[in-house]
Amino acid sequence: MSEFPLVRAAVTDDAPVIARIYSESILARDSTMDTEPVSEEDILRLLESLGPKEAVFVVYTDSGLRGWGIVKAYSDRRGYAVACETSVYLFRASTRQGFGRLLQSRLLEFAQSVGYHHVVAKIWANNDSSIAFHRSCGFTLVGVQEEVGRVDGTWRDVAIMQCLLDD
Repeated sequence: MSEFPLVRAAVTDDAPVIARIYSESILARDSTMDTEPVSEEDILRLLESLGPKEAVFVVYTDSGLRGWGIVKAYSDRRGYAVACETSVYLFRASTRQGFGRLLQSRLLEFAQSVGYHHVVAKIWANNDSSIAFHRSCGFTLVGVQEEVGRVDGTWRDVAIMQCLLDD
């Protein structure tokens, strides 16, 4: 049976798998400042808390859910109403198969459709594959925040990337 990846809005039934995917990244200690695995209940709270210009999408195949991504407001300050942040997480076994690109494309589509112009991605500065992935999706590196986070006693630098959408 061949796989045909599809991207759709996340539903509450996706929460357990989204939690597993995100927890896998948390435990890998290479892409998020979160340090404790998340639960299904944590993801349900996230889904329930989304604002009108925020969304979670999943990519799935006939083998199941492979990854998820989020568009969230950059800030609640009115002047930032045109800016959002995106994040994409995949099961480690599902990387480098085009699933991330499908998700990021849908996230940017959604962001543009709800009036966002400026999209930010915050990436661990030593995560070369994620930086390259974002570049291939139209993001540019605008700077590095040095020692902005600390995980397991180690300072973490974060690369700030941006993508400007057409009005």
